[in-house]
Amino acid sequence: MGDLNRLPSGTVASRQEYDADGAHENQLLAVRLGVATSLFYSLRCKHRQTADHSLRVALGCSVWADRLQLPAELRDRLEVAALLHDIGNIATPDRVLKKPGHLSNDERLIMDQAPDVACEILAGCCSDEGLLDILRYSRHWYSGGNGSGQVQGDDLPLGARMLAIVESFDSMTTDQVYRRAFSQERAVAELFQCAGNQFDPDLVRDYAALLENRPELMYASAARRWLQDLQGDSSNRFWSAAPEKTGAAAGERQTRQLLFHQHLLDTMCDGVVAIDGEGVITHWNYAFERMTNIAADAMIGQVWSDSLIRWDDARASSGDVASLSKCLTTGGQTRRRMRMGLPDGKEVPVKVNFIPILGEENRVQGALAIINDISQEESLEQKVQSLHVKATRDGLTGVANRAEFDRALGDVVEFAAAGKGPASLILCDIDRFKSVNDNYGHQAGDDALISFSSVLVRHSRDGDLVARYGGEEFALLCPGCDNATAAKRAETIRSDLERITQPSLANKCITASFGVTEYQSGDTESTIVARADRALYKAKENGRNRVVQLGSGLREPVESVSERSKGWFQWLLTPSKSDQVTAKLVTRAPVEMVIEKLRGFIADHNAEILKVKDQQLELRLDVRTSLHGRRNADGVSAFHLLVNLGERQVPTGPHGGASQLMETVIDASVSPWRSRDRRNREVKGACRNVVASLKSYLMADYAQRP
Repeated sequence: MGDLNRLPSGTVASRQEYDADGAHENQLLAVRLGVATSLFYSLRCKHRQTADHSLRVALGCSVWADRLQLPAELRDRLEVAALLHDIGNIATPDRVLKKPGHLSNDERLIMDQAPDVACEILAGCCSDEGLLDILRYSRHWYSGGNGSGQVQGDDLPLGARMLAIVESFDSMTTDQVYRRAFSQERAVAELFQCAGNQFDPDLVRDYAALLENRPELMYASAARRWLQDLQGDSSNRFWSAAPEKTGAAAGERQTRQLLFHQHLLDTMCDGVVAIDGEGVITHWNYAFERMTNIAADAMIGQVWSDSLIRWDDARASSGDVASLSKCLTTGGQTRRRMRMGLPDGKEVPVKVNFIPILGEENRVQGALAIINDISQEESLEQKVQSLHVKATRDGLTGVANRAEFDRALGDVVEFAAAGKGPASLILCDIDRFKSVNDNYGHQAGDDALISFSSVLVRHSRDGDLVARYGGEEFALLCPGCDNATAAKRAETIRSDLERITQPSLANKCITASFGVTEYQSGDTESTIVARADRALYKAKENGRNRVVQLGSGLREPVESVSERSKGWFQWLLTPSKSDQVTAKLVTRAPVEMVIEKLRGFIADHNAEILKVKDQQLELRLDVRTSLHGRRNADGVSAFHLLVNLGERQVPTGPHGGASQLMETVIDASVSPWRSRDRRNREVKGACRNVVASLKSYLMADYAQRP
């Protein structure tokens, strides 16, 4: 068990996806798979998202195998098996594979047959039983609890147990049609929750430790091994094949046009969906992503279906509605006022316009769906975007200044705390900025700041706020954006910035480090900024020019106003006998990881450590008590937090593993520091807020609610 007297440094950093261009990806596949590359290309033609998922899983397995120092032969088997583990989806009908929603029982049964189909496909060209066993048993549960046969526990091949963990982690941290991507920490918590039942508990702990240690280098290091270690000097042929000058210039012009059109669609306030002649979605812009709460990454490549969006027009006669099929069939434009159903059950009035895309001889090649929100209610994103009412700007860069950022951050935190949606913060800092001023002068430093701010503005979306936080540090405030999406956006900005030459720096490039976090239960303006700043510091510690995300993004259900009023009235009638709030939390994360999370909680809340004894920790922290009033009238009171850590064995049923699965139990107690604070009728709500924040930081569940 860990010792609270040695609170270790470090935090859980984020995984950054390996984002290679198509040609580089093809090179990696050709090196790793050889003649079997055609199998992977077939899968990519069938369903690009599944192929991309397989490549990420293979790279992740490669790095993990290197950490475990597995024999080269086993590592090769694992990498190839991971690349082809979903090859069986070639036989899956499109109506199931591309279905925009949850699968029925029959459809799930079809998907469950894919691993067996993959083994049949590979058995025809592969005689390595070890590789086939990895595929064959990768869907088997560690405890055998899914009725997957007699092979379970440590009798399962090591590669199969590793593949199951990495595959599940990547699925959870990738946007799907039916849900948004999980944050890294939430995905790790889910792995621990299933450890001992679905996954090998020892391997889950080791994989969590791998994610703790510079995960931003994971995929790049695996790619270097594939191209260099496996192929040697011949791997450089990708870079030596230069196209003809005229062809390169034409390709560059085409790329610029595509980027312009992409940026134009993404910055439009109206929802825009591009659909080809077969009804397949090729573009889903940010405005429509925000309207529907369906991620673009999950929809590209899917077949458009009217069931995706619940259209409702009671005034229209039967069949007289705006529809894609009518547009593609007749080649005519369709337009109508509709009501669009949202995931939360609400409806929004919209204008729907399907515009045909005509090619040669006026043949219909596709359509554009343009959806305009015509409701008069101003969203929070629009309020943040309309900051010019009171806004002040930074004199050098033209973006919002620190005071305006603080005001907007308060609005966004209130928005997220009310349960209206996610909200994320990106803090970024130019790397080694002092050397820029020292070597090139302050004017060159100013030019670098202006260039960096312009990159941030170019990548901002409707409702975002770009602000100069101080010196060379900038902030990007993203309401309606979760942790995983914000991390991907930060990686795009980082990659773009490192390729832009700076004329005032002798045409050299600058780089920046990024810290990303999302609002979670119990957060205030100060805690969300402190957590993003910790992520930024870790990115710099890990070598700069990195993106690191922190925070689980877990949020408690928000009580209704009537429930709160009932609670206050009850307090007036019957004074509370105790102002103390207690809760028992439980998590499958090992106690060492829980201690590290506690360290982050202490740092972000600026708490004072009063006493540490064995597994008991006493803290003093200041908390806002007026949780639902105006921020300028909020009161801050001191609270006493007592935390006890313990471990207990978890019954997991029969399996072949020798290790015993343990879970960490946290007993938390919060009470006012001063007796006069007990007269504050909101003090109990503030205590519960502290417990909710602690639960979010520790990625725990309630064993006993406060």
